[in-house]
Parts: sequence; structure tokens; C-alpha cells
Amino acid sequence: MAEKNLQTVLKNLHWIIGKWSSISAEVRYPTMQEVVKYEEELEFKYMGQPLLMYSSITRNPKTSTVMHLENGFLRVGDDQSTLAFLTAMNFGLATLEEGYVKGNSIVLSSACIGIMKFAKQAVLSINRCYRLNEKGELEYTLLMETPQTPLTKHAEAIYRRECPQEKKNT
Repeated sequence: MAEKNLQTVLKNLHWIIGKWSSISAEVRYPTMQEVVKYEEELEFKYMGQPLLMYSSITRNPKTSTVMHLENGFLRVGDDQSTLAFLTAMNFGLATLEEGYVKGNSIVLSSACIGIMKFAKQAVLSINRCYRLNEKGELEYTLLMETPQTPLTKHAEAIYRRECPQEKKNT
């Protein structure tokens, strides 16, 4: 949807709307044996409401097996800069993150985390940052804290926006 059709409250987020594919992406953590590379497709989609729908599919680059799924909503406060990001993940984690948008950056920190009782890993907090760089690429960083590890960088990725004419056959 064109930027001119966005509700006023979403104007500061026009730059993140669309489908993005990873150029490079990896996860690491002190408890992991090695760095794991992945491929990701994510989307921030405007549906006519004062929020963006969010989805992410992460795959193994060698086998195309799905690794991580995440869905949610990015809501904006009336001040057009305060954000709330609600997500649900396939491994049993649901988050409410709050933060702000400033220029071409989004900064979020967990306000509430729900974990299903049989999840393999407890997560105490997360911080995320999305930033549109000077090349028009989306940079992403995720920090995570667990009972065993303080807040530490966990995921890092760079994405390029998919053009409508470059749709993949699925």
C-alpha cells in the first residue's frame, strides 16, 4: 500500500513496510557450540488498521528446513513514536516488547515474556533493533538474556527489500 494511504499514526514506520529477504544472517550465543547461519524472510504488512502485521520464517540455508517462525503485530502510540511489538514464536515464547521509532530506527525491549511450561529454554529479556542503513538495507540485532547468560547478542542479520517483480515461486 502506498505511503499516502497509511494512517497518520504509522507515517514514521513507512520505511519498514514490505517483504525483506536476508542477505546475511547468523545466530550465536555463549551456550552454543558454533555460529549458525540462516536465511530469513520477514514482512511488515499494512492492512488498513493502525498497526503492522509481522511475520518471519527462518530456514536452514543448506536444507531449506524451517528453523524458527515468528508472527505478531507492531502497534504505534498516538504520539507516533512509542511502539508495542507483540510476537508469538513456534518454540513456545510470546513477548510484548516496548520501545520507539526514531528516524529509520526501531528500538525495542521486552516488557513481558510468556513461556510455555515445556519450552526448552527460558528467556528473561530480549532487546531488538531494526535500522534502515544508507544502502536501503534493513539491519537487525537481537540481544537475549537467559538464566545462564546475561543480555548478550544472539542474532544479527541484514535484509534487502523484495521488489514486487522479484516474487519467488512457492
